Amino acid sequence: MKVRDEKASVWTLPNRLSVIRILFIPVIIILISTEYEELLLASCLLFIIAGITDGLDGYMARKMRMTTKLGLYLDPIADKLLVSSVLITLTYYRMVPLWVTIILVAREFIINGLRSFYAMEGITIYPSFYGKFKTTLQIIGIACILFNSPMNKLDAAIHQTGLIILYLALFFSIYSAVHYVAAIFRSTDTKTGGRGPDA
Repeated sequence: MKVRDEKASVWTLPNRLSVIRILFIPVIIILISTEYEELLLASCLLFIIAGITDGLDGYMARKMRMTTKLGLYLDPIADKLLVSSVLITLTYYRMVPLWVTIILVAREFIINGLRSFYAMEGITIYPSFYGKFKTTLQIIGIACILFNSPMNKLDAAIHQTGLIILYLALFFSIYSAVHYVAAIFRSTDTKTGGRGPDA
């Protein structure tokens, strides 16, 4: 394959959607930081669009056979940056409890660090159903919280619903983290003939 063809194949539509999702992040954060209800709603809509591209790029990559090595890393990175950045911003404005954000963000750093480390050893750990479900819950929960407006009782109820969904996402976040660690140990046992990474 020619070098030009390799470069062209990297920038597939799914990868471009991942890049767009990353570019949405500063815009969403700026809109949240204004604390105007109308702009909070705009940030909510942008966040939902970004969340839709999360599922869309993966679906297109599989169905249209556009999976690339860059996409395998870019897609989850875009997801983590989007969710973590918005969670930290919402915590700063006291819309999400600090302890929830710390656990969710720390989990992402730890698991992605482990996946990257073992990837260098030739061990690939693919996202699990529980990890993807956790991400979906986080997107729904954050969208509900961004929709919040203290001037409206219905919006306050939606905000509380968003927090409940985030707590559920927290459960699956921890559960999927255990699943990833178990998968890593199984992979290293198979590769090293029964010896784990600490052996």
